[in-house]
Amino acid sequence: MVCKRLIVEDRRIKKPFLGGWRHKLTGVKYLNAESQTGPWKMPSKNTCSKMVQYICTTDVVTQTPCHHPTQMWRPDCFISNESDKYLTSKPYETYEEMMRRIDYDGKARIIQRNYRIYKLLKYVKEYARRYRELVENCEKYEEEKMTIYKKRHQLEILRRMNPKSRLDFDMLYHLVEQWRHDRLDCAKRRFFRAARCAENYLILEKTVEMLNVIDQKRLAVRTRYRNQKRVKFLTVNCKPVTWHDNKKKLVEMTTMKNQKARELKIIYDSLTNYNVTRGERMEMLTMLKKSLEVHNCVAAFHLIRLLDEELSYLARNMAKDMSLDYFRERIAYSYLYFVRSSHSCCCRNDDKHFCKNVDDEKLREPIEGRTRICHSCSKLLPYSKFTVHGRMTRLSTCIACTSLRERNIRHVNYDPYVYLLDCVRSDERSRDSASAVAFMMQKHDMYHLVNNIWHGYSVVSENRDLFVLKMIRYDVDKEWSPWNCILLTSEEAEVHYKIKDPMTVYSKPLIEQILLTHELAKNQFKYVYAIITYKSNKYICFTINVQNDISKQGNSTDHYRYIYDFDTMFRAYIR
Repeated sequence: MVCKRLIVEDRRIKKPFLGGWRHKLTGVKYLNAESQTGPWKMPSKNTCSKMVQYICTTDVVTQTPCHHPTQMWRPDCFISNESDKYLTSKPYETYEEMMRRIDYDGKARIIQRNYRIYKLLKYVKEYARRYRELVENCEKYEEEKMTIYKKRHQLEILRRMNPKSRLDFDMLYHLVEQWRHDRLDCAKRRFFRAARCAENYLILEKTVEMLNVIDQKRLAVRTRYRNQKRVKFLTVNCKPVTWHDNKKKLVEMTTMKNQKARELKIIYDSLTNYNVTRGERMEMLTMLKKSLEVHNCVAAFHLIRLLDEELSYLARNMAKDMSLDYFRERIAYSYLYFVRSSHSCCCRNDDKHFCKNVDDEKLREPIEGRTRICHSCSKLLPYSKFTVHGRMTRLSTCIACTSLRERNIRHVNYDPYVYLLDCVRSDERSRDSASAVAFMMQKHDMYHLVNNIWHGYSVVSENRDLFVLKMIRYDVDKEWSPWNCILLTSEEAEVHYKIKDPMTVYSKPLIEQILLTHELAKNQFKYVYAIITYKSNKYICFTINVQNDISKQGNSTDHYRYIYDFDTMFRAYIR
């Protein structure tokens, strides 16, 4: 028996939805009649038809079920519904009376008044917070300023107790001179002639005693400086060779010469270190002696003889009974002399190429290329050793002779003026100034500018305390110069930098006084003005390069090196 399978193919078309109706209660959908018929047949050729879609609307009123109370046949029985509303007749109310009763304007005024109070309280809290922050910042600023002043005072006291530079000793001499004048004035007011003579004698003795103490400290500093200068040829050669590559990165290279100089410097430091035990000292001297046995020069023989003598002294324990400081200094001097002359010592006879190039083995400090003779001490010195300022025409006296002459004539404390000059230079660097006038100025120029041109006090408040004075720009948009500056206190300087046009703030007599002072400064520093006027292209370009290098490197050592370059440039001009 064979079963046949009947397959029915559903070829119904997918009819488009053209709209219809849906019953709300049953949910039955009723479609358009066209969507329920078969596909549209092509009309005959003689007929013309067009499909039209229309919407038929009908307005029908129906009654929906509602809840209502139950009516009884008895008039005294009535059961109400929960949703019923009871209305009571009230007296008639006009629109104006209703608006007065609702009072929209009064409610709006209440909302506005409360919002304004809220907004005002918010502003008060915000500005109170800003005020507290401002007061706190002002207090911090004042504390920082007082801290800076205290640190400066402490640093000045430390410099007085342990002087190291020429400025420190000038400060001490100025203090002694000021103390002597004060005591003389006090004795002149308090005592008669006889008592005044006795008091002058005591003042003189005390002055001489203080000057002797200062000279002792000065001699100790000079000795330490000479020792450092004596080893300078080793210290310079210990530094590696540096240069900048094509990516402007600093590259350092330590050569064999640098390594040799470092080894010799370590040996010298060991020789000059006297705070060691007797055994350590003998061990170090023995190692040095063995290293010198390969040399056959006179300097090596002399040094070996001195080492043998000290070793014999130490072996017999004679260092307790006698002082060996002078003898050890002789050993240090002999060692340095040997190091200087060892480059030409052919100590190895079997090495044919030992003395082939002697210049490569030399350990010496760089030679100054430009020198000049001092007319006072007749020494041949480099330009950096001469006194220079903006009102001189040629280099004639070195720094040592100038200091000696000023010490015999008067004692001037240049430390405040150096501080003013450093503040001017740092301010010009922070503003990226292209002028070199601030770097040409020296401490003598700043002293003359403050005391002889601006008379040593602030133009506005006439404050004479150099500790709080500053020399700033008068016209903030122009570079600093002696003919574009003004002497003010720190607080006045901060206010002056915020003034856009000084003509609208300062009085006319004050402005005339400032301009007259500028003309006087231009006349006093006419050589500097000539450099800026007639040599501006060369020096301004040089200054721009220097400022760019300082901003890239950001090193204080480079800053002082560039100041030295400006000094050299100025010395070359006035030569």
